[in-house]
Amino acid sequence: MSSPAPFLLKATRIQANQARLNVLTNTLSFQSATIEGMHIARTADGHTMSIASGGVVKVGQTRIQTSVLRNLASIGSFRNKRDVLLLLAGSTLPHLELSRVEFTIDGYLTTSHADIPVMTLSMT
Repeated sequence: MSSPAPFLLKATRIQANQARLNVLTNTLSFQSATIEGMHIARTADGHTMSIASGGVVKVGQTRIQTSVLRNLASIGSFRNKRDVLLLLAGSTLPHLELSRVEFTIDGYLTTSHADIPVMTLSMT
């Protein structure tokens, strides 16, 4: 049996509050965030499902489980490079800003709520 295909989360910018990284569970969590230029896609069996927003997405408490070290390798998305070290050391960051984000989510993404203005859903 093959594993489920991963999701790809792209965003122009993510501004998260109370961000925390758990390297043991490969989980990034935050209390709330705004996401600009959000696009989520999953390709499986030759088809791609995409969700995109034409506005600023607002999410509540969110957890993303992924192969964190692979995603952190793209350190260029961290506005403040010091944030990477603080997260890896177990710190909770009051404010985390990421730009040109591209996360491969091979675990899960959960959120308490999401306001997605001008949402489009497409299947190709």
